[in-house]
Order: sequence, then C-alpha cells, then structure tokens
Amino acid sequence: MRVVGSGPDDPIERRRRFEVARPEVTILPPATLNDRWRAIVPMGVIPAAPEGTTIDAWQLADLMDQVDAIFGQPSA
Repeated sequence: MRVVGSGPDDPIERRRRFEVARPEVTILPPATLNDRWRAIVPMGVIPAAPEGTTIDAWQLADLMDQVDAIFGQPSA
C-alpha cells in the first residue's frame, strides 16, 4: 500500500505531467475493482512487444514506472 501525497513522486501528479507531455498516450483507470490501470500507446514503442499498444498495471504508480521507463520522465 502506498500513501498518496502531493510531492513530485505522487502517482497522480506523475500522471498529470505525463499526459501533458505525451498527449498521444491515453491513460485509463480501472473499469472495475478487479481491473488494471492501462496506458494506450502508439504501436512500436513497447520494446518487449513492438506490435502491442497497451501497458497495464494494478497500481497507478506501477503503470507510471512502466511508461516513464519507455518514454522518460517529463519535466516538472
């Protein structure tokens, strides 16, 4: 479990900065309690799956770690 704060490492703030910097990526919240966070990305950007267009994770912070690893962290 993670505590959500208001610092630069807060996953909600990271998502906001990422969405501003990368409008071509759509981040979707879980649709149900048993669903995952998803990022819809352009084809060819996922190194392990070049034909894939979806990255997912149970926690927003984990999803942000994945998209930051692929796209880099946007400036504050």
